[in-house]
Amino acid sequence: MNVFAAQAAFAAFVLFAGGAVQVARAQPDIEPTPPAGATVVREVQAGGAQVYACRANPAGVYQWTLVGPKAVLIGDDGSDFGTHSAGPTWTAVDGSSIGADGAHPLQKIDRPQSVPALLLAVTSSHGEGVLSGVRFVRRAQTQGGTAPAAGCDAEHANATAASRYSAVYTFYR
Repeated sequence: MNVFAAQAAFAAFVLFAGGAVQVARAQPDIEPTPPAGATVVREVQAGGAQVYACRANPAGVYQWTLVGPKAVLIGDDGSDFGTHSAGPTWTAVDGSSIGADGAHPLQKIDRPQSVPALLLAVTSSHGEGVLSGVRFVRRAQTQGGTAPAAGCDAEHANATAASRYSAVYTFYR
């Protein structure tokens, strides 16, 4: 194959692959649906990491186990909204905070190579502020954050790994 033929074949591959990617991205992701009557309090962008620890399960098999997120929350106007941490817990800069039962989501939509999209019921609320009265939290548009594929064994027991992720969190009353 001459150089021009090789370049043409590569260009055709790139165009085909690019088209396939565009088609895949053009299809809307299915996101969790809030309950009827729920109203949006605030929608924020999250960026940070999902933190995992290498631990043995009850059968003695080592696996990466979620410790929790460490993320910052940014408002639509670019302002600092607050943080997202283990629990899961969301804390606004005004001091109000909410927690949810992440082990029992109301809805869960798995994503390839990303943490799942979720709808969670709020189980605790503290302080007065923007998060007061929030009853549901939706995690959508997730990117990344999955556990490492390897590196967890007896030799690495209790090691931690952080996997970068981003998501959109919507708080509902």
